[in-house]
Amino acid sequence: MNNVFITLIKNDLKPDTYYVLHCINENIIPNEYVNASIEKIRLIKNGWLSEDLKITLKSIPLLTEINSFFKKNKQKTSSDVMGLLFEEKIITFLEIFPNKKLSSGKYARVNSKNLEAPFKWFFENYSYSWEEIIKATEKYVDEFSIRNYQFMRNSQYFIRKQNIDKSYESDLATYCELIKTNPDNENINYFTERIV
Repeated sequence: MNNVFITLIKNDLKPDTYYVLHCINENIIPNEYVNASIEKIRLIKNGWLSEDLKITLKSIPLLTEINSFFKKNKQKTSSDVMGLLFEEKIITFLEIFPNKKLSSGKYARVNSKNLEAPFKWFFENYSYSWEEIIKATEKYVDEFSIRNYQFMRNSQYFIRKQNIDKSYESDLATYCELIKTNPDNENINYFTERIV
């Protein structure tokens, strides 16, 4: 709302004067509490209206700017971005991780509610399906299970981890790409024990 008043002040318009201009633009009869005839004279004198009470080219940017302040930016909900059953999918994802503390001192599984924002970010930045995400996660956890999960990221940091420069990296995206580009090799175990 402050933006409206700042714009009016910047353009040397009183709220009542703008109200009459708005009413003329929208073909609305101004309320009787506003002296429309005096405001019309001001609008004509300052070039906002023509003599025949038509909106001038000067008025169009002002009307557009003020109307833009009232348009709501509809943010996409989690279900818009991740699908209707995203909560179930997050739980499926989470259950792939071991229910234990990692060598980093963090638990492998974090609360499912803490994963909603990272997954929303992931779906806004990458175009992988839930099926690819689940397969990629299974591959990641399987690879680290051989080493007793040493140096494995927890479920939240696997989706995204913030770097020092405030950018994000995603091991999940890397593994999804691996699954997508090498579907035949998804069961290859890269860490094997050496028997002597």
